[in-house]
Amino acid sequence: MAKTTKAERKALEAIDDAAAAAKQAKRVAKELPGKSAKKLRELAVDAIDAGDVSKKQLRNKPRKVAKAAARATERVRKATRAAIAKAENKARLRAEAERAAAEAERAAAEAAARKEEAKALKKAAAKAERAAARAEEEARTADARLDQELVPHDDPRATDAAAPAVAAPDSAAPEADVDDAAEARPTSRPRRATSSRPRTPRTAKVEQAQDLASLTVAQLRGRAKSAGKVGYSRLSKAELVALLS
Repeated sequence: MAKTTKAERKALEAIDDAAAAAKQAKRVAKELPGKSAKKLRELAVDAIDAGDVSKKQLRNKPRKVAKAAARATERVRKATRAAIAKAENKARLRAEAERAAAEAERAAAEAAARKEEAKALKKAAAKAERAAARAEEEARTADARLDQELVPHDDPRATDAAAPAVAAPDSAAPEADVDDAAEARPTSRPRRATSSRPRTPRTAKVEQAQDLASLTVAQLRGRAKSAGKVGYSRLSKAELVALLS
């Protein structure tokens, strides 16, 4: 039996490496799309063909066989590494796209929820505004009704409050004063009841009471506060008029 030389052993090792690289390439090609898988399988076949030599070729040209097998091995391994990297990058991009799509879907759902919440809040605000307007109107009505109820029905000032206050002649003034004033005026001009003589303190007080009676309870309380009065918050309208008169 012929002894194997060192060059022949290197050639055999190169052939084994080519076969292993071709096997790995075929395994990777199964996970690749059609075009990339076809190219990788072709390189795997080239690597196998580079190692498919006869014993005579191996014995006569071991270095040439080793170089051919090494080149085929390098080509197929380089293509395999590129295919693996491409597949991993594609998988990574696909995963990122899926995460982005999930994030977009979640953001859209949150936006829709916020939109519904804002719509509900706007509706509630409009409802509260209408309720506030109704409450304000009811408060004004209740205030007016309270003003009417605070004035006694038998109080003559209740009638005075409903009509504009007019200046009335002082019936309590002495007749002599009236006669003297009549004699003092020229006979050719008609006599005026209130402008020709000064008002007495009692007349001014009556007119002031009439003016006060025409005001509302809230206005009377405001005047009492401005005048420095105390204890007016619980008084009726008639009592407020009497307090300010």
